[in-house]
Amino acid sequence: MKNKFCLLIVLIGLLQASSCKKEARPAQTQVVQSLESGLVNFSINGQLIASAIDTTRNTIVVTIPDSVNEQNLTANFTLAAQVAATVNNTAVSNSFVYDFSKPVNFTITSADKKRSTTFQVTVQTELQYFGLSGNVVAAKSLNNDYNFYFDQFDGSVYQAINCGPTVSTMAIKWADPAFAETPVYARSQREPQGGWWTTSDVQGYLHDNGINSITDSLSNIDSLVKTSIDNNEVVILCLDMYYVPQSTDANLHINKFYLANTAGWGHFLLVKGYKQLQYSFYFEIYDPYSQGETYTTLDAGQLKGKDRYYLDYDISKATQKWWPYAIIASQKGQKVIASTKGRVLSLKKAIPVASGR
Repeated sequence: MKNKFCLLIVLIGLLQASSCKKEARPAQTQVVQSLESGLVNFSINGQLIASAIDTTRNTIVVTIPDSVNEQNLTANFTLAAQVAATVNNTAVSNSFVYDFSKPVNFTITSADKKRSTTFQVTVQTELQYFGLSGNVVAAKSLNNDYNFYFDQFDGSVYQAINCGPTVSTMAIKWADPAFAETPVYARSQREPQGGWWTTSDVQGYLHDNGINSITDSLSNIDSLVKTSIDNNEVVILCLDMYYVPQSTDANLHINKFYLANTAGWGHFLLVKGYKQLQYSFYFEIYDPYSQGETYTTLDAGQLKGKDRYYLDYDISKATQKWWPYAIIASQKGQKVIASTKGRVLSLKKAIPVASGR
């Protein structure tokens, strides 16, 4: 019995040794390139910011200037080793010229051709990045080769209710490049104790500095703004910002960028351009309520109140709720060209305090 038991122990040991030797042999598995990192980068010549490559949604978004021809763009890309690429099923190398005005599918494929990932490439213009969609039908901006934007939050005592002095200063600076005063100075000339500026204060301060202006009704706000801008005249609006939607994206230039969540949020805006799109009409505006906030991506460092785009419908509603008129101002030494009917003079309406906004 003892000899049989010893023999059994020996057999078990041999079997275990054999099993260990089999497990020790190296596994013969194939190393396959992962497509998660197959696309190293993708860019288009002249793009304004780095391409947004989303490996979850399989999309690539590239932002280019408004003036660039989307039908003839040069794309560049880098792939990981042993990965190939096609554009709409046509093989491409590291650089290729293509029409990006149409849908573009950029596909990368593994070396064994068993796996592939397709990215949908979207090229957007600067305006589209800002939030304006559709083809531009007509547009004009009364920009100058010098800065005439001011942030009402300048550290002064009454900065929270300083939209009237600030917009008036911007309008005068636009009309007269030699004008060197600030919103603080404007405040010292009218309501120095912190009272609200009215539409009469605005027109009075324009007049005091040699700028001709008229007050006109807003029976057709699109026509008034377009006609005035085309005549090289800026438009000052007085409205309730509660009725202007708030932007949902910090990078967008459309809608307001600050909280105005109660009715009665009176405010002055300077309209200095327009963008008429295929299905919408936007006013190009200098909003003085920047509070020092700036953009962090495209236009990094630019104050958010500069070059905002507000939809005509929203501005129309906000003015009708507050003050359904407009102040039209010309360049220094010129008279305002009559634009629409229904002109009203000597209008006055107090602007509510916007403290803490």
